[in-house]
Amino acid sequence: MKINKMYLSIALFLAVLAIGGVAFSQSLSDFQWEEFSSSVSEGSAQTNVDPFSSGTSSAEDLSIEELQLSGIVYRDDEDAYALISGYLVKPGDRIAGYRVDLIEREKVRLRRVDDVFILSIGGGI
Repeated sequence: MKINKMYLSIALFLAVLAIGGVAFSQSLSDFQWEEFSSSVSEGSAQTNVDPFSSGTSSAEDLSIEELQLSGIVYRDDEDAYALISGYLVKPGDRIAGYRVDLIEREKVRLRRVDDVFILSIGGGI
C-alpha cells in the first residue's frame, strides 16, 4: 500500500511538472517580429553601457579582434539581427569600423572596402 501511494505521488508530481512546462513554453512561431523590430533603433549599433566603466563606449570603439558573435535572430534577409560583442546590429549598421554586410542563419559578414570578415556563432573572425 505504501509503495502504491509513493508511485501515485511521483506520477502526480511529474504530471504537474509536465502541465506547467507546456503552459509556460512559447514557440518561435509566436515571436513578435514587429515589436522586436520597432525596439531596435535606426542607424548604427546601439551603445552598450557598462556600469563599471569610467567612460562611454560604442560599437565603433571595438577592434575587429574583439568581436564575438553570440546570437542571431533570423527570419529572412530583411528581418535579421545579430548580437555581436553585446551590441545588437542589423544589416547596414557599423561595428569596429566595418559595415554589417549580410546576416545569415549561422554567420555574419562584415565589410570595409575590400576587407571581408566572417563571424560564426561561438567563434571569432
